[in-house]
Amino acid sequence: MMYYGAQYYRPPFPGSECWQRDFENMQALGFTCVKLWAVWNWVEQEQGKFCFDDLDELVALAKQHGLKVIINTIPEGAPYWTDTGNADDLYQTADGQRVAYGGPANLPTAGWPGRCIDDDAFTALAARFIEETARHFATEQAVAAIDVWNEPHLEPMYDYRQNMLCYCPHSKARFRRWLQEKYGSLQALNTAWYRTYRSWQEVAPPPRFGTWADMLDWRKFWLWNMRRWLDMRVAASRRGAPNIPVQTHVAYSGILGNRIVGGLGNELGDEFELARGVDIFGLSSFPSWLMGEEHVYRHFLHSAMIAEAAHGKPFYQVELQGGAGKPGLLGGLVPTAQDVTLWNWNTIAVGGKGSVYWQYAPEPAGLESPGFGLTGFLGENTPRSKAAAECAKTLTAIPHLEHARSAKICNAVYVSRSSDLLCFAADRQESLYATGLSGAFQAAYRSSIPVRFFHQDYIDELPGSGIQTLYLPMPLVLSAHEVEVLGRFVRVGGTLVSEACPGLYREDGLLEQNSAALYELFRLRHVGIEASPELGQVEARWLENDAPFYGRLYRQVVQPCEGAQVLAVFADGAPAVTQYCCGRGRAVWFGTYVANAYETQRDVASAQAIARWFVPQGYAALRQLSVTHGAAQRIPLAPVVRLLETDSHWLLVAQNPTDAPVSVSAEFAQPQAFPAQKLSAQEADRYVLRLILQPQSGRVITWPKRRA
Repeated sequence: MMYYGAQYYRPPFPGSECWQRDFENMQALGFTCVKLWAVWNWVEQEQGKFCFDDLDELVALAKQHGLKVIINTIPEGAPYWTDTGNADDLYQTADGQRVAYGGPANLPTAGWPGRCIDDDAFTALAARFIEETARHFATEQAVAAIDVWNEPHLEPMYDYRQNMLCYCPHSKARFRRWLQEKYGSLQALNTAWYRTYRSWQEVAPPPRFGTWADMLDWRKFWLWNMRRWLDMRVAASRRGAPNIPVQTHVAYSGILGNRIVGGLGNELGDEFELARGVDIFGLSSFPSWLMGEEHVYRHFLHSAMIAEAAHGKPFYQVELQGGAGKPGLLGGLVPTAQDVTLWNWNTIAVGGKGSVYWQYAPEPAGLESPGFGLTGFLGENTPRSKAAAECAKTLTAIPHLEHARSAKICNAVYVSRSSDLLCFAADRQESLYATGLSGAFQAAYRSSIPVRFFHQDYIDELPGSGIQTLYLPMPLVLSAHEVEVLGRFVRVGGTLVSEACPGLYREDGLLEQNSAALYELFRLRHVGIEASPELGQVEARWLENDAPFYGRLYRQVVQPCEGAQVLAVFADGAPAVTQYCCGRGRAVWFGTYVANAYETQRDVASAQAIARWFVPQGYAALRQLSVTHGAAQRIPLAPVVRLLETDSHWLLVAQNPTDAPVSVSAEFAQPQAFPAQKLSAQEADRYVLRLILQPQSGRVITWPKRRA
């Protein structure tokens, strides 16, 4: 299905006097669904007694108005009867703070964050709440999905970002069990951590940053533990309602962070691990509130990452900013109708199945008041709700879009959990890795070259992925298996492009002194690493034309070996870019961090140094893709063109977020499917263009341009 609607009910708001009016308006807006919170302390106010009266009435109203329902279970709002009074059952920070039950900004009924879910007794109670909620709605045909975890992360971390969690006795004990399973013996752990523990009871998680081996294991444990918690919730929902799909949605791409500062090692929301455990996946986004003035690009970036994490499963924008965010007393910037339209089309362009807004009505109480409302205080429509209606009606009317998936993109940016966690272990420097990911992606984006992400978890799928160029930003960790698969990728015709220090460290954080990846993939020998002054810009020049480009932070000094050709040099003549041709492909090495430089400094030459290796048309199905637009924008924006497919149809999606006129021209590689057919369109201003191509006839259906 296509999901267009809003989060509506978070008890006790809105009051029942608004329900009929609001559901009538949702139907008139062309919405297809509504999301309702089932908060544990509201549903089970007395242990063992579950009351769903308000949710039942809302579900009945949804059916009456033709809306499907997503039930979002919220065990983080725990009943106060679950509080044992034992401080050891609460979440605990590294410096010993206990997180008592209270009311966060987004939970009026409080009880947050409950007891640590490593407390098995508490876990059983939370699971029973989810199971009973699912069972209650098991035969309700209006319920399309049960969302078992709202923005999964280590729950109190958003309020304790400069600290670490959880160090309660329950989590410490589970960490020891995980280590015993991983290492098998205390001696093996001592060897891996360089310790002299005499018993398992002496083993403790790292309370501070310093050594890497223990911190890497502490983070890997928590990513495993978060997935274990999700699996518990999914199992509970399926016990209660075996036939209802289960979903979850992340607050943002953990590996990117809202403002490209990362978050995987800190908040522990690993979209690639979490998406595996559910039927439907999704994303929360508050672009104009949390992503800065580049929010249109960054929202597209996050959407592309979540599309990759979903890995073929249905995904959609489960929460999309509907009104002002809350950086201040009375709210922040209010999104425009144009913002709403562009965010919707970002989701569609990467294969998503719609947008559900946070939230329908303004918040009436607490720190989030009076923010986030798609409508006005009295339920009246706003330019935002009208734009949401236009998107819903237009997009649900496009044939085949519900079943369309992203066509295989030839260009990809490699995503490494291992490299990200290493940067975190090095005193919270995840932002360096996230910046590289965005910089590499944006180098293609600025020229409207289609590009995707490709995650290390799926390295074995690389040969059949359709990827022709794979870019590795800051690839500090590469396993022997990754090196072997990447080598095969090159030999069969791929272009591998890596930044400095590929495989410098092993997965356990130990320096790889032989620099095996550097030699095996690029035929280079490591000589040394040099920091740039104040970790700033590093200049290099192409030998072909003496044109400069820039890297940042460091440069790796190497000795080229047999077959390695130098393409660019640093100021002192040392190799800055090399190419090694192997089999039918090539392996290109940059001796600095070019993607980081482009993301932070926006030098066009650096973007071109990256983008020159990508396939311009982006798809094997296309022979040619040409996108032209006007002068560069102060805020980096570019037209987006993406190709979607079903078993029998192509769908070409193009949108122009810039202020300048745009021309789009696409030609397919198999003209017999489109006789004498060359597609072209011109956009005079910020319109969105949609084209549907039907291979059987070669006919093009152009949907009307619509203003935001």
